[in-house]
Amino acid sequence: MTREGGKVPDLTKGRVREQLADETDRKAIKRLTAAREYLEDLSPADIEEKYGWGRQTMYNWVDQFEEHGFEAALYDDSRPGRPPELSDDQFDQFTAVLHDPPEEAGYDAPA
Repeated sequence: MTREGGKVPDLTKGRVREQLADETDRKAIKRLTAAREYLEDLSPADIEEKYGWGRQTMYNWVDQFEEHGFEAALYDDSRPGRPPELSDDQFDQFTAVLHDPPEEAGYDAPA
C-alpha cells in the first residue's frame, strides 16, 4: 500500500476530509476515518490499535478504494437477504405489543 498519490489516485486527504464532513452513513464514516488516518501515515497496525478495527479490514478497505473508486468503496452493495415472514401490518402489530406490559399481551408474568 502506498500513500496519497500512489495506489489510490483519487484518495486524497482533502477529498476524504470533505466527504467525512458531510457523511452520515456509519460504515462510510469508519472507512473514511481509516482512510484519513492511513493518509496521515498511520499504518494498518496503528489504526487497528487506535480504533480496534482489524488490520486485514484496513487492507481490504484500501483495496476497495483502489479497485472500485472513491465513491463505490464507501458503501456496501445491498444485501436484501431473506424475505420477511411478516407483512408490514403484522410487523407493526408485533412491535406495538412489545411496548405493552406482558399482561396486556395475555401473559401472566410481569416480564
